[in-house]
Amino acid sequence: MSLIDKLLSGTVKSTSAATATDRVLVRVYLDTAGHVTDVKIKKSCGDPERDALAQREIMNMRFASKRKGAKTSHNWHDLAYTFHD
Repeated sequence: MSLIDKLLSGTVKSTSAATATDRVLVRVYLDTAGHVTDVKIKKSCGDPERDALAQREIMNMRFASKRKGAKTSHNWHDLAYTFHD
């Protein structure tokens, strides 16, 4: 999650209880090719089945390569996964 996302998430209040279950906050570990190698739940949506669904879908995602010249980078990244019903 970028700094601006963190700041905005702290100022925006949920208007209903249902919106709290529409999002899972996760930490994603990417290899140098942009493949997801690990997903950890930071903040659950409150439903273990939906959390597991988000983890499975994120594990299948691919992101931009983190290769910078001759150096490679393996990093953890924060990600907000939103359910679209």
